[in-house]
Amino acid sequence: MRSDRVRLIVSLALLVAAVVAMLLPGGRPASGIAKLFSRIKLGLDLSGGVRLEYRVDIEKGTENPSSVVDDVWMVLRNRLDSAGYTEAVVKKSFRENNSFIIIEIPDATDTTKAEKLLGSTGLLWFGQAIDERDTDPTLNPDDVNLALREGAKWYPDKDGKKWYLIKKEINNRKDLTLSGPRVIEAVPTIDQKGVANYVVSFTLAKEFAEIFKNITKELYVPEELYVPEQVLGAGSTQYQLALKKRLAIVLDDKVQFVGFVVSPIEDGRGQIKGNFTFDQAKELAAILRSGALPARLEKTTASLVSPTLGKDVLQQSLNAGIIGMILVMVYMIAFYGIMGIVAAIGIIYALIIVFGFLAGTGAILTLPGIAGIIFTIGTLVDGNVIIYERIKEEIRAGKTPKAAIEVAFSRSFWTLFDANLTTIIAALFLYYFGTGTIKGFAITTIVGIFAAMFMNLVFSKFLLDAMAGAIRVRKAGGAQ
Repeated sequence: MRSDRVRLIVSLALLVAAVVAMLLPGGRPASGIAKLFSRIKLGLDLSGGVRLEYRVDIEKGTENPSSVVDDVWMVLRNRLDSAGYTEAVVKKSFRENNSFIIIEIPDATDTTKAEKLLGSTGLLWFGQAIDERDTDPTLNPDDVNLALREGAKWYPDKDGKKWYLIKKEINNRKDLTLSGPRVIEAVPTIDQKGVANYVVSFTLAKEFAEIFKNITKELYVPEELYVPEQVLGAGSTQYQLALKKRLAIVLDDKVQFVGFVVSPIEDGRGQIKGNFTFDQAKELAAILRSGALPARLEKTTASLVSPTLGKDVLQQSLNAGIIGMILVMVYMIAFYGIMGIVAAIGIIYALIIVFGFLAGTGAILTLPGIAGIIFTIGTLVDGNVIIYERIKEEIRAGKTPKAAIEVAFSRSFWTLFDANLTTIIAALFLYYFGTGTIKGFAITTIVGIFAAMFMNLVFSKFLLDAMAGAIRVRKAGGAQ
């Protein structure tokens, strides 16, 4: 009795959690029973979304432009997957001697918010800051001419309050440029010196560590040369020379950091300081982790798109799934009697768990995802049939229904476990190696199988124990 009570409590807790996840505020406007599903995000094929098109600005003289476009595609794909938009479509297009990236984000209704999902669309690079201004220098002819003479360019900081004159070639050395490096780790951390709220600590990939070391060696300035109190003052010649050897980190044409290199960095590790709040540092770290774009993107269009499936097609697909589920329930009840009713309850229970997971996690549901859910119903019914047939055999052998249920579950456990485990492994491979809608199918399949296993081995065990006295088995054929 205690085990049945535990099964009941766990089953009800899981059911309540799923229903709560489906009823939380923040979903699409809906009424009636549709409100239960309003928090489930739908893919482009079901609800439409946002379509963004960017032109990939590839620098002239690039040896392999197509590889740059491939890298841009991969970075944006990773960013969308990290944000939970596994169903988003990222496509490459080539026309009029230009390369384009087309992004379709499902269930989005605001192009501005959709662009934010992609994070930074600019380029991360390191340079040398040689001068600075408190007002816009591009409006001053003298400052414009200074930039031309130095072979540099003026960039604003991320707050737009200060401008820096920055060279991409460190000390005019063409071999010392670092643009679009791969960042393998980036995390927000508290500034140990208390100068800023948070900093972003980053680690470059090994292939970029060597050039980063050479850059920091070239820009290294001994402390006594850049601390004004230790020299003749902020206006001293030595300090002014030190100001021309500061490291700059630029992202989206906005200066994220300018500072002195206190010692050469030989392991590819560094920090970006900018008086960040935790949320700002977390956002910047996420952009760096997902991959800096190796080329700049120029937005060409941003528009809302309609569902790729017409309402009639969608409604027919849903009707087919509902009719199929009802027929399965009718068959199970007709053939297995009371045990069939347990199976029908179990199908509804498992579906609520799956939909609750989708609503709670923000995973996107598409037509392939619906196919995964229907596949789950088949898996659940297969498990029921295995258990029920074993129960019938044990009852025919002379055992009481209660004893038959215990034996059937103990002997069927590993059969069901092994069968479902192999399916989960296959779905995990689909999720890991697949993209877009393939991942959507994999997610609903994995969640559905776990829900089916829980229903078969826990929830249905409680229901069968409760209804054991009503189970009747014919000498051959079905049950009552």
